[in-house]
Amino acid sequence: MHDPKPLRASRRRVTPESLIEAGIELTLPKVTVKAMAEKIGVSIVAIYNNIESVEALRTHIAEEILARWQYPMPREADTLEESLMHMSVELRALVHRNPGIARYLLDLDADSPNALARIDAVEQRYATLFELNPMQARWAVSTVSEHAIALAEMIHTPNRRSEDSDAMLARTDLTLIPLTVDGKIRDSDTEFEWSMRAVIMGTAVVIGHPRFATY
Repeated sequence: MHDPKPLRASRRRVTPESLIEAGIELTLPKVTVKAMAEKIGVSIVAIYNNIESVEALRTHIAEEILARWQYPMPREADTLEESLMHMSVELRALVHRNPGIARYLLDLDADSPNALARIDAVEQRYATLFELNPMQARWAVSTVSEHAIALAEMIHTPNRRSEDSDAMLARTDLTLIPLTVDGKIRDSDTEFEWSMRAVIMGTAVVIGHPRFATY
């Protein structure tokens, strides 16, 4: 008696969930119809039949990434500056874990109601905890967030190369820059925090200025 033939594997189905999971694993810049089809194990036609467009798919994936992210709330034991730094560090980690998400973070509008509601809750918490008015809270959170996202995406990236100190010290046509080169090796995390500290200190001064409401 022959062994029964093995059952055929069930046909893979394209679902919103499978599209989202595949897109997150691929990362947003690599989401294409061909890449999604290969990742899920279906035909290109099957992907086309289940999406409006590649851009719409990327938007859905980005929204799911943000829905899973724990928005950093200010902590009672922290100062305003410490809370904003914590938020900056968490945003940088989000951007580096999810290539391509920075664009969507900076372009949030009325089409992203869930993300906006969560951001509003964060701003309300800042207003309550640090006795800020709505304008101060919104300006502080949005300004620091935008700088953190931009720096994480464009400047303080994981593989950023540090300056060659010896080469900088050897320059004879510069006056100030060589004097700031101390030969110390600083990682990208430290450089990011230094940059953000300047932004945060400036933010605290601006929102506390007597004429802030008139700006």
